[in-house]
Amino acid sequence: MDLNFDEIDKTIKSDEAIIDFSSLYNDCLIDLSEEMPRPEIILSIGNYNYKGEYYPNPIMTAGEFSAIIAQSKAKKSFLKSAFLGAYIGGNANVLFPNIKSHRGEENYTVLDFDTEQGKYYTQRTFRRVQEMAGGIYENYKGFATRHLSSDNRLRLIDYVLSNQATLFKNPVKLVAIDGIADLVENTNDILMSKEASDYVMRWTYEFNLHITTVIHKSPQTGKPLGHLGTFVLKKAETVIELDINEDGSVKVTNPYSRGYKFDEFNFDINKDALPYLIENF
Repeated sequence: MDLNFDEIDKTIKSDEAIIDFSSLYNDCLIDLSEEMPRPEIILSIGNYNYKGEYYPNPIMTAGEFSAIIAQSKAKKSFLKSAFLGAYIGGNANVLFPNIKSHRGEENYTVLDFDTEQGKYYTQRTFRRVQEMAGGIYENYKGFATRHLSSDNRLRLIDYVLSNQATLFKNPVKLVAIDGIADLVENTNDILMSKEASDYVMRWTYEFNLHITTVIHKSPQTGKPLGHLGTFVLKKAETVIELDINEDGSVKVTNPYSRGYKFDEFNFDINKDALPYLIENF
């Protein structure tokens, strides 16, 4: 029997949904003649020179995700707090003058998901962001999720982002997940790891926001744990690595980046239990 390909439906039915590949074609095709706008910058460190002009060096942009990687107890959560505090603004630039916020006057929502600590210590971590900013930012929302299953943590984040229009006054622009490994039962399971990374990439694209993740690295290999860590290294816009110095301070480097790498810097914790840029004190 001769097949009439003109009559074949442009959709393919799966167990879950009908996929319109004609629509996907138009959505994914890049027009090379179109001037694409630069990605919306969330945070930047320093500047770079391009054709004689200086531009902010972005480390986090909307539609992408970043990864903070380090071994256990390397103050990863402190640096995460520094990034969130810097984005919110206020007094945070006194502690980290090298990190520049591009929030402007918009009151975007900032979400912080903690997967490792109980509610008491999670609240202390979240309050640190407010202390760095020097006041209450009502659009900063923190969630303690250690008591949830890995699958329910993933579904909760998906629920919050999908329903942000009814949950929050302002759209979400920056999300922290500390730590992303707890969104899967086994970081060495390639299917679970790919599903979690697919969710992260869909969230950033669909909602035009940035997600910064925290993940442990293996003391044996020096790389993020498991297949999930491999996906993170491959897909992240910016990989930020932390190492403990001999004096207990922390060195921050940028081993991988889609754009220009930022200059390494060091931070420590002051008497008020707040992180600060060493070079400025």
